[in-house]
Amino acid sequence: MAASKIIVVTGATGNQGSSVAKHFLGLSEWHVRCLTRDPSSAAATNLSAQGAEVVKGDFQDKASLSEAFKDANAIFLNTDFWTTYKPAKAALEAEKKDVVPASKLAFDYETTNGKNVVDVAAGLPTLERFIYSALSPISKATNGKYPHSLHSEAKSWIVEYIENEQPDLAKKTSIIYPGVYHVNQMLTPRLDASSGKYLFVLPVNKDTKLPIINARESVGPFVQELIEDEAPGTKLLAYDSYLKVEDIVAEWSKASGKEAMFVPISIQTMHEKFGLPYELLDAPAYVAEFGYVGGIDGIIEPSQLARKVQTKSFEDWLKERNWDEALAA
Repeated sequence: MAASKIIVVTGATGNQGSSVAKHFLGLSEWHVRCLTRDPSSAAATNLSAQGAEVVKGDFQDKASLSEAFKDANAIFLNTDFWTTYKPAKAALEAEKKDVVPASKLAFDYETTNGKNVVDVAAGLPTLERFIYSALSPISKATNGKYPHSLHSEAKSWIVEYIENEQPDLAKKTSIIYPGVYHVNQMLTPRLDASSGKYLFVLPVNKDTKLPIINARESVGPFVQELIEDEAPGTKLLAYDSYLKVEDIVAEWSKASGKEAMFVPISIQTMHEKFGLPYELLDAPAYVAEFGYVGGIDGIIEPSQLARKVQTKSFEDWLKERNWDEALAA
């Protein structure tokens, strides 16, 4: 018997999309359709083998999106910044040029992609729920104090486009704000050979709270909850654990058996000493000063959902790691 509901998953081979696809493949009442530019790729073939319908679609091609979205009841969208940013940044660095234009290039590409998907989705008569994965509007929330994190700005631009330019779609839309990925470099200390300690060198405070999520495992269950049990218009901060930095350091040390310590540092020093661009540095500075979702009204946390979503905590993930491999990496 054919499934009664169709969910289209974009970015189904990425961290978030793969979680949504895998989770919904386990739900008998849903048919999973995965959108990819190359249905013959190994990742796409693997999705097909698991039972997904894999279709060709390109965010730059509205006609292909219209075909891919046909009869969809739900759509999960996660737009991508880094695939454009990283090679553009590398090319500018090779020429010893300022890397800021790479951010603008990636912003333009991501927002165009998001706009195209939103415009096509808005015309679907069968669509009941549209879920977009976003980040905080950092520049707006800080009155321009931290204007450089265009990977966040692109996603907040798309949210505003939905709300302001596609009001009918907005009535079907909920937003998921994933926490920091559990494998983020911020959560991976470096060994200081002189002291033998592992150092978390971060431009935040020891009491800064970070929501942490295993995106490949947890995004799918949260998206199901947003689609099936929450009203449209829900804004969810999705995480497995919400910990102070000092507690993250303590949990890491406890699980690894290695001494670790937190070393605060300014974003200016990180930029000058390590060459990190402000594209990457403005976000943690914003979190330290305003909170992870500062400036977003009406956001809820997992404990406020109608149905409890069971995910593995960051602490449990740390306990289960192969530390010989992790420390050797």
